[in-house]
Amino acid sequence: MSAVLDMNGPALAPPDGVVPNLDNPDNKNPLAWTVLMLCASISTICVLLRFYGRVVLLKKFQAEEALILCAFGVFWGCFWASLGMIFTPGYFVHQWDVRLRDIIPMTYLVFVMGNTYVIVLMLLKVALLVDWCRILMPRGTRTNNIFWWCCITMIALQVAACIGIVIAMNLQCIPHQASWDFTIQGKCFPLYDLQLSSGIIYLVSDIIIFLLPHRIIWKLQMSWRKRLGVSLLFGLGLLACVAAAFRLQVTIAGGSSTDSTYHLGDLIFWAMAEMTCGFFIVCVPCIPKMLEDAGILRVIKKSLGMSTGPRDVPYYASSKGSAKASKSRTPTTDAYYQLDEDGTPMGDMKATESTEHLHHEKRAASGRIIRTTHLTVNETRDVSDSSDIEHERRKVVPKNAWDM
Repeated sequence: MSAVLDMNGPALAPPDGVVPNLDNPDNKNPLAWTVLMLCASISTICVLLRFYGRVVLLKKFQAEEALILCAFGVFWGCFWASLGMIFTPGYFVHQWDVRLRDIIPMTYLVFVMGNTYVIVLMLLKVALLVDWCRILMPRGTRTNNIFWWCCITMIALQVAACIGIVIAMNLQCIPHQASWDFTIQGKCFPLYDLQLSSGIIYLVSDIIIFLLPHRIIWKLQMSWRKRLGVSLLFGLGLLACVAAAFRLQVTIAGGSSTDSTYHLGDLIFWAMAEMTCGFFIVCVPCIPKMLEDAGILRVIKKSLGMSTGPRDVPYYASSKGSAKASKSRTPTTDAYYQLDEDGTPMGDMKATESTEHLHHEKRAASGRIIRTTHLTVNETRDVSDSSDIEHERRKVVPKNAWDM
């Protein structure tokens, strides 16, 4: 096959009146440098912030951190492949300006990027779902909640989709090397069908993941403004939905075009943007909580003159007299609830005998004096014509209004 092909000629016949420029074709490599470096920088900053907060400040390294670390490592393989496209053949270069021999290394880079892209997204989405389960589902209530099972189902689907897509990409051609080397005779299926299927799967899964936590968020016992703020924080998943939608759109547009090298730039940009959004979504929302736990948020609020309010502390439904009973309870959301930073209860407090007693005391206080205070003041002063005299004064507040 290679004997009848001009490997130094253009990879595609040019349109009428167009002369191929094989030595110095027009490209948008400066734009590619900017986009790729921006995506890599944002992803790196997000990961460093999360690991500094979780590992350094809070001394925690959990499953989410392991998944994010693996995703970040694979991300650099994808970044390497994207960067290689700048040199062979370049971004937004028409295929008739590319030598046929350069299609082989370009296709190999696309092959590497496709595999790493799928793995990165799977790891990030699983990390995000595990993180949400840990934040929104207290232990002891998880298996009884539909949110938990939805997350488990989505995790299973993400893992299954990743395995299936990676296997399909690596079995696209037999023998395997024919997947990127067109000079090798092999039996292949069109890669476009796989790209289209994966694009649809990722868009649908991103939308489902975006909608998952909002049902629980809007049931939190806090003001609607705070629920809106939390919802917006978890709503960062909309960024991934937008990136996935554009990635699917450029996949469809590129599939119907014969000038594949030119349309490949858009596909890579949106794939990188989708992965960057994934790192941003999974890393940024946990930063305020980490700052709060480390006491940094209170320092920042104090320096800005803002009200810090009470810290998040357990607020038990029983008083001192029922402490023994509360210890014997299983620590679930029914045993206690927490106050947010402004003192607004985040859960329902069920009435107990002790809390009813407090309500009675509050109502009684409005009608009469219920507490006496005994004050003793020792006063010493100098008198010019006598020695020091110690005077003791006692003042007793009457027990009720009739003693006054």
